[in-house]
Amino acid sequence: MTQRRRDAWAASLLSIGALGSAGLAFAVQATLARSLAPAEYGRFAAALAVTTIVAPAVGFGVPSFWLKAYGTEGWAAQRWMDASVRFVARSAVLCVVAIALWAWLGTTDGRTGRLLLWMLPVVLTQGAIEMASAKLQLEEKFGRVALWQGIQHGARLLLVLACWKLAASSEAVALGFGAIGAAVTLGAWRSVRTLRRGMAELVGHGARFVAQSAGATQSNPSTRELWHNALPFGMSSLLFYAYGQSGLIIVSHFGTTRDVGVFSVAVTMLTALYLLPTVLFQKLLLPRLHRWAASGDARLERVYREGNKWMFASGTALAAIAAALAPSVVPLVFGRQYAQSVDVVMLMALSTPFRFLTVSASSVMTTGNLIRVRNRCAFAALLFSALAGVTGVVVMGVVGAALASIAGEIMWAALSVLCARHFLSRKRREGTAVAGRQPDVDAISVCAAQSVPVSVIIPCFNCRTTIGRAVESVFVQTCRPAELILVDDCSTDGTRELLGELARSYPADWIRVLPQPRNAGPGAARNAAWAVARQPYIAFLDSDDSWHPAKLAIQYGWMRACPEAAITGHPVAQRDASEPAGGQPLPPVVAPRRMSRWRILFSNRFTPSSVLMRADVGARFDETKRHAEDYFMLLEVVLVDRRDAYLFPMPLSYVYKAQFGARTGLSAQLWKIQQGEQDNYLQLRRRKVISRIEWLCFSLLSAAKYLRRCMVSRRFT
Repeated sequence: MTQRRRDAWAASLLSIGALGSAGLAFAVQATLARSLAPAEYGRFAAALAVTTIVAPAVGFGVPSFWLKAYGTEGWAAQRWMDASVRFVARSAVLCVVAIALWAWLGTTDGRTGRLLLWMLPVVLTQGAIEMASAKLQLEEKFGRVALWQGIQHGARLLLVLACWKLAASSEAVALGFGAIGAAVTLGAWRSVRTLRRGMAELVGHGARFVAQSAGATQSNPSTRELWHNALPFGMSSLLFYAYGQSGLIIVSHFGTTRDVGVFSVAVTMLTALYLLPTVLFQKLLLPRLHRWAASGDARLERVYREGNKWMFASGTALAAIAAALAPSVVPLVFGRQYAQSVDVVMLMALSTPFRFLTVSASSVMTTGNLIRVRNRCAFAALLFSALAGVTGVVVMGVVGAALASIAGEIMWAALSVLCARHFLSRKRREGTAVAGRQPDVDAISVCAAQSVPVSVIIPCFNCRTTIGRAVESVFVQTCRPAELILVDDCSTDGTRELLGELARSYPADWIRVLPQPRNAGPGAARNAAWAVARQPYIAFLDSDDSWHPAKLAIQYGWMRACPEAAITGHPVAQRDASEPAGGQPLPPVVAPRRMSRWRILFSNRFTPSSVLMRADVGARFDETKRHAEDYFMLLEVVLVDRRDAYLFPMPLSYVYKAQFGARTGLSAQLWKIQQGEQDNYLQLRRRKVISRIEWLCFSLLSAAKYLRRCMVSRRFT
C-alpha cells in the first residue's frame, strides 16, 4: 500500500470514528430524553454539562503537546513524561474537588447535586481518552484511535437502553455513567503507561537507544515548563467546550428545568450538524494546513477562501434542511413531550452557517503561532454569548437563550474571518522572502568564528550576586559581541568594585565600565551607554538575566539579512538559579513575525533582555520613568519612528524570578508598572500618535491585565 493510500485509509478511519462517536452521543441523548421526564432529563443534562465543561482542564493541553514534543524531539521527548504525570494527577484532583464543591454549593436543588456526585469519574474520562489517542497517533494505530473515540459513548448507549428497559431513575443512569468513566480512565491509563516507560512503538524516530544517546544531556523539564508549553493547546480545548456548554449552564441557572430539557434537545441536534466542518477541517485538512503554512504554500490562502464560501453555503443548506425536518424529527426521536423544542431548533438552525464559517476560518489560526489569536476570538465570543444568554433567558426564556446563541455564533464567525484575513494578507505582503530569512546552520557557524558589531548594554544596581552570570552568558555567545558596556547606577553593595574585577578578568578592552553620577534608573543607564556605544547594533541585558549561547547568532544573523527590521525580540524562559548555565540545546530556528501596531499597543512582548536593535533609531528610553520605560521606547520605535519590529517565537534569554509580582526588584512593584503603562498611553495620546478610541481601549485593557497580574501573584502593590 502506498503512503497516499495509507494516509487516505487513516483519514477514513478517523472520520468514521468521529462520525460514529457523534452518532452514539446523539443516540445517548435522544434515548435519555425519551426515557426520562422532561424535568428529570433537564437535571441530568445540566449535571452532565458541568462535568463536560470541566473535563478539558484534566491534563490541560498535555495530549496535544505530546504530539508536538514527540514530533520534534523523537524519543528524547520522553523527558516530558514525569512532569506530565505530575501535572495530570494534580489537575485531576483539582477538577474532582471543584465538581464536588459545585455539587454541594452551586446547584439549585439537591437532586442535581447528587447526580453530579455520582458522575464524578466522568470528568477524568475525556483527558484519559485524549492521552491514549495521542499515544496511538504517535504509533500510527489509527484504527485504535477511532475505537477510543467511540468506546465511551457506546458503553453509555447500552447502559441507557438497559435503564430505559428497567425503568431506572436518573440517579441509576448517573451512577452507571460514573462507573463507565472509571473503567475507561483505567484502560486509557494502562495504554499511556507504555509511553511513559519508553515502550511505545514510535513511528519515524529510529531506534530508541540512538535517540536516548542523542538526548542524554537534556534535563527533565519541570511541571512549570510543561504548563507553559501545554497552555495554548489547553485553552483552545477549554474554550471550545465552554462555548458549547455555556448555554445549557445559563439556562439551568436562570430558567426552569423544562427549559433545560427543551434547550438541550436543540443543542443536541445542532451538535450533529456541526460535526461536518469539524471532521473536514480538524481531522482531514489540519495536517495539510500546518504544512502549507510552514512552507508558505499558496494553497493555504486558497483553502481559506474557498473553504469559507463552501462552508457558509453548505451550512445554509443544512440549516434549511434541519428547519424543514424539525417538526417531524424532534417528536420522532425525542418524543412528543419535546414539541416545544421544534421552534427552538428552527430558530437556532440560523446559527449553522456561521458555525461552519467559524470552523473554516479559525482552522487557519491553528497554524504557525496563531493559536493564541484563535483563543482570544473564542474567549470574546464566549463572553459575549454568556452575557447575552443571561439577559435573554431572564427576559425571554428559552427563546432568548436561542437568540443569544445565534448572536454569539455571528460574533465568533466575524472575529475569526477578520483575524484570519488579516494574518493571511500580512503573510502575502511580506512574501516568501521575509518568511525565508532565517539563519541556517552554516550562517551560525560563520558567525561563531568572528566578532559581531553589537554593543551589549547591562544596567547595574546592587547586582553583585547575579552580574557574573549575566556577563558570562554574553561572553560565551557563539557570535561574540564586539563590546560589553556595564553601567553602574550608584550601587551600594560593592557592585562597582566587582565590575572593575570583571573587566580585568575578560579580554582587554572588551568590557567598559560606565559609572553614573547619580542613581537615575535603568532607562537613564541604558541611554548613557547607548550614547557612547561604538557598534551599529545595540543589545540589552538585565543584570539578573542571562542569554542562550546562540541568541546573537540567531538574531544578528537574521537582522543582517533584513535591513527593514529595526528591532527584534523573543520570549523569555524562566529558570531556577540552581540550574547549570551550560548544556542548553540549540532551539529550533524559526523566522520572526512582524508585529503590527495593535499588537505592540496591546502588550509589550519585547523584554529588555530579548532586544537587539539598530543603533541609529531615533527612539530612546524615557529617563523620567523607572517602570515601563522599555515599553515606551518600543512604542516610539513602532508608532513614532514607524520602524518595523519582529518577534522570534523561541525563547533565547532566561529570567530567574517571576516577570511580575516578584518579591524584590522593579518587577515587584505592580502598581507602579501599571502607572507607567498608563502614562505611556497618555503621552502618545497627547502627542496625537494614537486616537482617543485607541487610548481608551488600550488603557482599559492595561487595567484588566493589571488586575489579572494581581490575582495571579496575589499582590496589589
